[in-house]
Amino acid sequence: MKLRTLESYRERKGCMRRYRQVVMWMAGALLLQGCVGFGAWTLGSRTESSDHPTIDRTRGVLDVRNGAPEGTLKTATELRAQWGEPDRVEPLDGGKEEWIYKTEGLRWSGLVLFVVIVPLPAMLPVGSQYVSFLMHDGRIEKVTRADWAFKAGAYCGFFGMMYGGLGCGTGTFGEQRSLATR
Repeated sequence: MKLRTLESYRERKGCMRRYRQVVMWMAGALLLQGCVGFGAWTLGSRTESSDHPTIDRTRGVLDVRNGAPEGTLKTATELRAQWGEPDRVEPLDGGKEEWIYKTEGLRWSGLVLFVVIVPLPAMLPVGSQYVSFLMHDGRIEKVTRADWAFKAGAYCGFFGMMYGGLGCGTGTFGEQRSLATR
């Protein structure tokens, strides 16, 4: 009778071990459903400028791609009242000034390698992110935002969240992201 109990125990223990392995493999498969493959992307500083940006009343928040709607900040007085004193003011020719507001974060430059499921960053900080306003006669003439962005790269594998599926390709990050959202 004891021999049969020992065999039954070993069978149950083996069954539990197999069950545990199946559960672990399924959990791993669910966790790895994002990106699998190889890729390399470059990062670098990006500056975007606009003569008619949407400037929010919150310091550092603006949209340089869309035109200025009603209620956006347009004068030096409005900007100073909402964003506070600039971090730096630089006089320019012709009575113009450049007001510089630092925003949170660093600008990065470098390379990110993606090997199977592990991203391997090789990046260095190259400065602070900032917003620059060109002022003339108390009015905002131009706004420039300096931050960082993925520039270009190549990939091969399944990059569902970034590039919309299985495949290989090259190009800029913006081009690939716009293709994925079509």
